[in-house]
Amino acid sequence: MMFTLEEIKRETGGKAVYKTKEPVYAAFVNVSGVSTDTRTIKEGEIFIALRGPNFDGNNYTEKAIECGASAVLVDNAEYVPEGAVGIVVSDTVKALMALAGYYRFKLGAKVIAVTGSVGKTTTRTIIAEVLRTGRRVHSSKANNNNEIGMSKTILSAPGDTEIVVVEMGMRGLGEIEALTKIARPDIAVITNVGYSHIGRLGSRDNIMRAKMEIAEGLTDGGILIVNGDDPKLFEYARRILPINNLIAAVSSTDKPLAMCPECITAYDVSETDSGSEFSARITRLGQDIELGGKMSINTYGAASIRNVLFALLCAHIYGLAGTEESINRIKEALASMEALDGRGAVTETKRYMIVNDAYNAAPESMENAFLNFSKIADGRRKVLALGGMLELGDYAPQLHEMTGKACAKYGFDKILITGENAEDFIRGAHMINMDLEISRCRDTEDVSARLSEYLKDDDAVLFKASHSFGFEKLAEKFIEKGNS
Repeated sequence: MMFTLEEIKRETGGKAVYKTKEPVYAAFVNVSGVSTDTRTIKEGEIFIALRGPNFDGNNYTEKAIECGASAVLVDNAEYVPEGAVGIVVSDTVKALMALAGYYRFKLGAKVIAVTGSVGKTTTRTIIAEVLRTGRRVHSSKANNNNEIGMSKTILSAPGDTEIVVVEMGMRGLGEIEALTKIARPDIAVITNVGYSHIGRLGSRDNIMRAKMEIAEGLTDGGILIVNGDDPKLFEYARRILPINNLIAAVSSTDKPLAMCPECITAYDVSETDSGSEFSARITRLGQDIELGGKMSINTYGAASIRNVLFALLCAHIYGLAGTEESINRIKEALASMEALDGRGAVTETKRYMIVNDAYNAAPESMENAFLNFSKIADGRRKVLALGGMLELGDYAPQLHEMTGKACAKYGFDKILITGENAEDFIRGAHMINMDLEISRCRDTEDVSARLSEYLKDDDAVLFKASHSFGFEKLAEKFIEKGNS
């Protein structure tokens, strides 16, 4: 049992509606789980009818009852099927959020929440995998980082879960505040503050303020871990963090931050043929704690190392990095971890290598992708298939130009680019390297056609663009072609 119907009614502020022949007592109706999809609903779960631009869950309440739902939660009593029990609320999304907030504490697990301009999903995944070496961890496999997705992640945690790791996204001020007050994290992580959504928020200072909202939901004694390589973020966080919370930081350089009570740093950093190696040290109140020798990861660059440091610090906080045996389990987990599909996943086809980093794009993630691709594809002809970076507003021309300059440093063999700001990217790239071979394409289809003509066996291709360009499907198409 997850809830009784009485608990659901109380926590959502809803009204019980009974369309049954026999009397029903809400306190005695057991609900085994929560579902918003009749295709995956399980017997005994409550069906929450969400509304969206292209769907209305109210139309599926009868199907839910047929599939064994114990009750339905709707925004109008007329959608409670005959013979069924329902809870009627004014807003089913808010009801879902309220249930998630209630279950977060009923579950009794610790909660780690991750936000940042780029790297949220990767960092969340690494944290979850590292903690799984010694704890029962629940975290969504998908990019569920809005009020619906994060709430569903919490509500899907099994009853024996010890740690829940969630992700928080945003497009404007106030959105992370709403999420963090549902999740009430014990540890909050801010990976970085970049340019994503600057078109909507207007400045990086506003983006920083939006990300710092995550601290508003911290439990008493909760810890905020920030990117210590961004001194402005660290100082801002230290200044506004409530007195009953603690601050910690990660740094990809061996320089513990002044005024930081706990900091994890990387040192002895080196590159291998397959990624990076480094050692990690925690400095706590002036005392150093070594984390057991070299760690190996399958990616390159400071951002990749920081993502792992966040996970190592979380592991240390929860007592998972105190013995040689526990450190070795963490090392094995890190060494075997591969990039997620759409976020740098590497596929060796029969003909060429495909790197799919096309889930989304921002200036910081673009440069990280260029760095990793240049290393991974060493010795091959390196081809970039690029789309634009969206939601940058008036900053778009200069940020595309800046990204073009960053790209030109790597000397790629061929660049195919589309998007409204393609010329800005090309101008920036040619400021650094006039000989760089760049083709502006009309659209995604034109990128596909030109790439098909240009590609040769043993080439390597990086796909990178904002999500709406559809480059994930383009990468999948070329994986099929490479294996055919």
